Amino acid sequence: MSGNFREWMYKRIDEETRNFSEEFKTGVDQFMAFANSQPLAQSNGGKFFCPCSVCKNDKFLLGTRIWNHLYSRGFMPDYYVWYKHGEEINMDIGTSYVDISGNEEVGNVVEDRYVDMVNDAFRYNVSFDDNYHQDGSYQNVEEPVRNHSKKFYNLLEGAKNPLYDGCREGHSQLSLAARLMQNKADHNMSEKLVDSFCEILSEYLPEGNQCTGSHYETEKLMRNLGLPYHTIDVCINNCMIFWKDDEKENKCLFCGAKRWKPKEDRRRSKVPYSRMWYLPIGDRLKRMYQSEKTAAAMRWHAEHQSKEGEMCHPSDAAEWRYFQDQHPRFSEEPRNVYLGLCTDGFNPFGMSNNHSLWHVILTPYNLPPNMCMNTEYLFLTILNSGPNHPRASLDIFLQPLIEELKSFGILESMHTMYP
Repeated sequence: MSGNFREWMYKRIDEETRNFSEEFKTGVDQFMAFANSQPLAQSNGGKFFCPCSVCKNDKFLLGTRIWNHLYSRGFMPDYYVWYKHGEEINMDIGTSYVDISGNEEVGNVVEDRYVDMVNDAFRYNVSFDDNYHQDGSYQNVEEPVRNHSKKFYNLLEGAKNPLYDGCREGHSQLSLAARLMQNKADHNMSEKLVDSFCEILSEYLPEGNQCTGSHYETEKLMRNLGLPYHTIDVCINNCMIFWKDDEKENKCLFCGAKRWKPKEDRRRSKVPYSRMWYLPIGDRLKRMYQSEKTAAAMRWHAEHQSKEGEMCHPSDAAEWRYFQDQHPRFSEEPRNVYLGLCTDGFNPFGMSNNHSLWHVILTPYNLPPNMCMNTEYLFLTILNSGPNHPRASLDIFLQPLIEELKSFGILESMHTMYP
């Protein structure tokens, strides 16, 4: 797979000649040949869904009309995976990726931890059938494939492409970006310092290297892993958070404390006295079932045999069994998620500065002991930046987490990806 996977779809016009580009014409022929070879077209007299920028796979047309539409209108955005035309994509780690036309061997995934990270983040094992309705709707289409396909291919390229010709195996654009961001966090490096390191690496590595050129490019590459966070302003006295219905308030509804610091420079945006960070837990829990190895481990709590008189995991305790007795419908499905919550505070600046930083961590206790206590499964969910101790106000900061947990009807479908 080249670095520009199907970019020809969106390069219809050659900038120099102002005519249709040769790669676009070749690509359209390849698409038409593939679509016409599928059972959907063969059983319907050469009709299939039109992926042009106007029809957007909503209309069922003859191939000749679709060919005209593609030349006159171009392809719909982000249709890198032809999922409505019978394309199957199997993203198993360590397997070979083959171009849909059958003409080009894409290559084996390099089995290092960065490629594993990409595959786990964007793992979808999707199949399509030819059950469809005449009104244009189509069954068994996984929308996440369309939404994540371009991100997946971009990250996969960053994970498997060597930094430069002849470099050590496993050294890739993504691995270097991950190391840079890890060092930034470990050593409190500024963005300007990361920019400087990127410039130095680009200059000293062999010509044509794939090193990211700045902190922005590095962060953009890593951001495609899709783990968002939200900042929420907090009352300086920890009375409330400015969230949902109270998001536009300018002072605390309980103590009257002001939300914003005084403006020293009118050109500056408003700066709150205190804020918290919330990292949604839903996507991270979903990924426990998007990776085959962790999906199997999520049943460990119910499948392992505990030794009499020994407790090596919370599931061996009498309290766990009592909980299951009280909630039999929940406990009968071993893939339901058991979460443990813990919190603690520390001073990040040492004793010379009175500042209290508190964090809330969730971990799925479905996992065996050697996994659930590893840092990668201790999910940082809430970070309160202080400066004051939250004391009895910790429930104030838990509001976004509680609301998200209440909405977890999605967990019923979460574990169906891997039985």
